[in-house]
Amino acid sequence: MGRLRLHPISIPHRELIGLMIVILLLAASAQALPKSNYSWTESPWVSDGAGEDEKMATELSAPLAFNPEDAETPSLNIGSHLLNFSELVSLPFSCQLWIRNDLQWSHYLKAIQGEDVDIIIYMPEYGEVDVYLISYASGTRDRWSFNLLEGYHLLRLRAEEEGRYFMIAARKSEPGNALILDLVAKSDNASVSPLDVRTIPTGRAMVTIESERIKGYDVYLDGVFYSSDVGDGSIDGVASFTLRADKTHTISISQRDVQGNIINKSEHTKRFKRDMAYTLLIE
Repeated sequence: MGRLRLHPISIPHRELIGLMIVILLLAASAQALPKSNYSWTESPWVSDGAGEDEKMATELSAPLAFNPEDAETPSLNIGSHLLNFSELVSLPFSCQLWIRNDLQWSHYLKAIQGEDVDIIIYMPEYGEVDVYLISYASGTRDRWSFNLLEGYHLLRLRAEEEGRYFMIAARKSEPGNALILDLVAKSDNASVSPLDVRTIPTGRAMVTIESERIKGYDVYLDGVFYSSDVGDGSIDGVASFTLRADKTHTISISQRDVQGNIINKSEHTKRFKRDMAYTLLIE
């Protein structure tokens, strides 16, 4: 039986040089891809709250648009019924309000006075909406007006006075559903049931994200949409927010292109201490 002989493949000199150039260009381009470096800094932080003898005003943040199907799958608590988010029916003519507590949306919440409460508002189409907050205890009324695009928007409410609040939104003189919020005093631990232990105040920490390269990103806290680069009104790569301290949180940063594809995403898990300011620098 004859032996099998392997003959070397002959590549012309010019084509071999061209192949080597292509390989070198690909290697150079791979090395040129941006590599993100992350660094944390921290320093003592003092909030801008009023003095103990001065009554702090009720505050409602500017709205941030988001898509709840992007990173979170909330459940809906309506009375004693727990529904999947896919079962939500949005009326074509009315706005809707929800209170968000982690991954559950409801129309009622018992919370600690002075703590941030996440409010979700749904707009069936672009237009102006008026949001009213009525305090049953003091009889005071607050009103905010926004021009919002169609879809879901996140707002943060901070009320300092103990008692029951009612919130309602109206669009084109058509009122939506009402929310009920019961605020209990920080020192009144007896008013908080064992199931509400996570609502006991643990203090706040300030977080600032800065990046010269990544802009127009969204921020998710523990898997839930929480803030955005555009939250301060400009796309400048800077996002600032407060969060509950003395806890470990995972902050996710997600940037999309014009087609909605994720082009930059990173996660940062860290324990945050109360009354501290943290800066996450992304190069």
